[in-house]
Amino acid sequence: MEEKSEQNQNLHKQEISELENKLKLANQVITSLQHQNTELKKQATNSLTGATTRIPQTTTNQTKGVSMSKYRFSQLSHFQFYALTVSVVLLIISIFSLSSFFSRRDGLKKTEVRKNTSPPTAQAIPTLTTAFPISVNTPSQNQGIVPLNSNPLLLSNTSEFTYNIVTSPKLTKGDKKLDKIVKSIVNYAEENKLPTSSLSVTLIDLNKNTTAAYQEDKPRYPASVAKLFWMVALEAKIKQGQVQFAAVYNDLNTMMLKSDNDAASNVIDAITNTKSSDKKLEQQEFATWKYQRQSLNDFFQKAGYKDINISQKTFPLPLHNIQAPKGADAQIRGDNPNSPRRNKVTTYQAARLMYEIARGEAVAPESQESMLNLLKRDLGYWQSQPPNPEEFDPVRDLFGEKLPANRVEFYSKAGWTTTSRQEVAYIVSKDRKASYILAIFGDDKAYGDSKKAFPQMSRLVFDQLTN
Repeated sequence: MEEKSEQNQNLHKQEISELENKLKLANQVITSLQHQNTELKKQATNSLTGATTRIPQTTTNQTKGVSMSKYRFSQLSHFQFYALTVSVVLLIISIFSLSSFFSRRDGLKKTEVRKNTSPPTAQAIPTLTTAFPISVNTPSQNQGIVPLNSNPLLLSNTSEFTYNIVTSPKLTKGDKKLDKIVKSIVNYAEENKLPTSSLSVTLIDLNKNTTAAYQEDKPRYPASVAKLFWMVALEAKIKQGQVQFAAVYNDLNTMMLKSDNDAASNVIDAITNTKSSDKKLEQQEFATWKYQRQSLNDFFQKAGYKDINISQKTFPLPLHNIQAPKGADAQIRGDNPNSPRRNKVTTYQAARLMYEIARGEAVAPESQESMLNLLKRDLGYWQSQPPNPEEFDPVRDLFGEKLPANRVEFYSKAGWTTTSRQEVAYIVSKDRKASYILAIFGDDKAYGDSKKAFPQMSRLVFDQLTN
């Protein structure tokens, strides 16, 4: 390396020596031209002076004199032009060569400095990673969705953000069989000392387009069932070209397949263009932030989802290092920390949305497969797994736990806290004799503690619809 460096230095010295010689030659040419130009000017001046002081000649002689003067000046101009052109070209070449040389020399010096100087230690910048890889052990039907074709020029970010379905589905009530099934769920709760005042149930038979319910219009805390709504809202944003699919693909998959709160936080940020932070916002800034965040509610409320509230994130957010609502996320919950404004959804609203997804009506027909892929659970896989508190399990202690894996296709989104349990599912028997939506919210600690209630209630429904 040292020999190569010396060779480069010698080569650079040789190049600069040649350039200096060229500059000297150019200077000599310029000096010579300047001298010749001075002499020619003197001769021209003397000729003109002589012509002026002589006795006037005939017109013919004057014409000859003028012609001769023009001829001399013409000669002078061509010679000067040629010489000056050559000199300018030489100067340009010389300047360019010198600048290139000095650039290379500076680069060489910097390289040598870098070689002789240890690199500074870069300060680590904390980064937030939300692109969770899907486990290779996860069944294929629980893999990510196929990217939607989105056009970023289709709509601007200021375009109106509304759900495509503006009327509720026309479902027939009064089906005796469904009424009996719902009654059996309520009876089970009573028999197992679970408070029925905190229970809501909605059941929809897709084959008959009939429904039965218990307290289905009571708004209750949805926990992670809210992620079903965020998924649909995000799909709409992607479809309208307001969000780039590639930017949210990992978070969307992680939110739905792992029920991850950090990923859900990023999804909400993408939909509403709001961010979470520790700092409270000033009045005007918060008003703008709140308006944008509540666009999630407006999206569904305009479509008949009356009084729905899904504008608040689910906590904690470990990767964001936020354990509880802070800043604007706390402000949007109101001034009373003992009675905060929380997300509220009814079982009818959860069942309706799942119904619209199952029928290919939500967002667009081509969105159906994408969203169902995110909701599909392989019961055989999950039922065979040992309990793992560190991993999200969408089946254990929930609707799918006691269903026959070889007889059903199962799509669900569940929620759970220490004080509640919620789930909505689309369940289809493989013979297609049973196809239904079931939504149950138990908004009480007794439901949060009970690991048997939801599996048993789900099995009650399945057995009665398939027999």
